[in-house]
Amino acid sequence: MSKMKTTGILFFLFLLILAGCQKDTTTTTPQPGDKNTSEGSIVISDQTFEVLNGVANSYFTSSGLKAGTLTCPTITASVTTVLPILVTLDWGTGCASTFDGVTRSGKVIASLSGLMSTVGSVATFSFSDFVNDGNKITGTHKITYKGLNAGNNWPRYEVFTEAKIVFPDQKFITYRATYIRLQSEGSATATLDDDVWRIEGSSSGVSREGIAWTASYPSALVKKNSCKWFSSSSVLVTPTGGVPCTINFGDGTCDNKATLKIGDVTTNIEL
Repeated sequence: MSKMKTTGILFFLFLLILAGCQKDTTTTTPQPGDKNTSEGSIVISDQTFEVLNGVANSYFTSSGLKAGTLTCPTITASVTTVLPILVTLDWGTGCASTFDGVTRSGKVIASLSGLMSTVGSVATFSFSDFVNDGNKITGTHKITYKGLNAGNNWPRYEVFTEAKIVFPDQKFITYRATYIRLQSEGSATATLDDDVWRIEGSSSGVSREGIAWTASYPSALVKKNSCKWFSSSSVLVTPTGGVPCTINFGDGTCDNKATLKIGDVTTNIEL
């Protein structure tokens, strides 16, 4: 059975929060930088929790904790014959994470119901005073190993998230997501750089300004471990009472370029 490995450095994959879905595109040209919007909510939420998947896949192996250490966060595991296995990621009072340079503080604790090479094993994350780039994270995040995907034998993981992200000004967003992560490349090797992941699912939430939204992936998002950004596919965001918009990440090239389409207006953006 292949070991789980990292999906990449994605807590704040997009430091830029995109804008405009709930705006009237007949009079307003979409501008990047507005974190109050619906697509801003999904971007910040997706990137916040995707990194937990990456860290999980880096360290949750058949022995509970992969060899090697990080200086920030420090990672410890209780590898015993008694379940659950507990893996603790500790950023202390604050440090810049080794894998992406983002400053965090507090702890994330993962409880594994079984070894993550066993079908049905669940990693359940809890948060202890956890602050990510100034934003406090609370809620539930779970990863379940579902075995090999039918047809192509890609390792398959089911992810569920229900969370609240509170900003320094005390405004907040809510986020709920259910999706599948498939490891399409790299599961047979020991190196991490050749891993490629495909993400399929949907999410919903409420923006900082109280706008409810839903989101889906018209085709699977592709994330290569060798690249900081999503490299292809798109996210369709639909705010309640607003205009649907699409964030398109490109055709596979590793770069920080994307487009934001609202109605008939398409804007080039940098992530």
